Amino acid sequence: MESSGTFIHLEPPDEALCARVAERDVGAFEVLYDRYRGRVYAWAAHVLGPRQAEDTTQEVFALLWRRAGQFNPSRGQFTQWFWALTRNHILRELRGISRQRRTQIADQIAALIATAIAEGVDVEEAAFARVDTQRALDTLGRLPPDQRRVLVMSYFVGLSHSAIAEELSLPLGTVKKRARLGMQKLRQALIADETSGEPIQHKEVRPDERR
Repeated sequence: MESSGTFIHLEPPDEALCARVAERDVGAFEVLYDRYRGRVYAWAAHVLGPRQAEDTTQEVFALLWRRAGQFNPSRGQFTQWFWALTRNHILRELRGISRQRRTQIADQIAALIATAIAEGVDVEEAAFARVDTQRALDTLGRLPPDQRRVLVMSYFVGLSHSAIAEELSLPLGTVKKRARLGMQKLRQALIADETSGEPIQHKEVRPDERR
């Protein structure tokens, strides 16, 4: 595209690049690698440690190369599919880590989110990988701490609700309620992001919603 005698370079969207990767386009793969390598490494380093993060990052992109043909743009954005791929691989790497260590990691991530949101810092810049949208992460950062902790323990480090209940010395029903309330708020954030583009109005949380 030409404007006022200059050329405007438009970056190809992720979805188009992924389609080219499925056809074994190395150049398209390198573009996606450059776009997302830092985020994948940040997530892996925070969860698995820097020693293992580099290998894990390379393994994630090897999966992208092999599975790009499985991405279906009619079912969602590339970022949603790719972060699900990344998350599942990191959770497999976490299987050999003790539950106590997973709980510590979850607490660190939850604190990182809360601090980044409170200080107005971009969550990605705080070494936390973007999973769906910044709006969803903003909502996660503003959840009551008990709900945020349960969601992080469940989603990001792969603990079951029963394991979370045992680790936190809580009734299983309480853990499930916190997870349900937290997921409702995250789902509302994603729906609002996709349909209106308007900022989410965060209502005051009632005491009974904190349990």
